[in-house]
This record gives sequence, structure tokens and C-alpha cells, in this order.
Amino acid sequence: MKIRSCAGYELEKAKSNSPEDFFNRSEVIYEHKGKERSFELLYVRFLEEQLQEDLTQQLTLESGEHLAVRDIAALACLLQADGHLERRKVYINDQNEFSALFQNLDWNKLKRIWDRVKAASIRS
Repeated sequence: MKIRSCAGYELEKAKSNSPEDFFNRSEVIYEHKGKERSFELLYVRFLEEQLQEDLTQQLTLESGEHLAVRDIAALACLLQADGHLERRKVYINDQNEFSALFQNLDWNKLKRIWDRVKAASIRS
């Protein structure tokens, strides 16, 4: 699997009665078995807010840059669960399930991937 890009977004209301502003979307574009694919993780924003404080140390790169959970959540999901490689979208609304994405995560591997993706996007 070769990661092409990682990004996260805070959704905004498309309509006045829409609940979209309560959600975040994390996306990864990657190459797997010779095909370019995308993976989206949609989750309730509150879950990120609960987790952000607990992961402050892990989310800080050597350069001092601070990663946002939304930027890496989909990548963490792919790294933790190979079964998601065949899926396009996943929705999480449970704190335990969301927190599990970051437990036993190889943070060094995630940071190396992040640095490679960022360097590649700068060159493009």
C-alpha cells in the first residue's frame, strides 16, 4: 500500500437544518494492488475532541508540527484494520471504537508516512 495523500475536514452545514457541522471527515488516497483507491472515515466531532488531549505527545512531530486527529484518523484506521482496505467509507459514532484506532498504533510508522506524503505534496 502506497499512501498518496491524507487530509481531514470539519464538515459545514450545507442546509440550515443539516447536522453536518457535528461531524469530521478524514480521507486517505492510496494505491493498493496497482489501483488507486480512496478511504473516508466519517465520525462525530465530539470523539476527536475527547481524544485530542490524550494524544498530544503522539501528535507532535520532531519538527514541532502538531498533527490534527482529523488529518490522520483514516490513516490510523487503515493501519490498524487491514479489512478496511477493501472498504471505501466507514462511520464511527462510538468513543471506544474511535479510541481503539489509536491504541497500539505504530506512531513512528504513521509519522514516517505523514512526512513522506507531505514531502511529496510539496514537490508536486
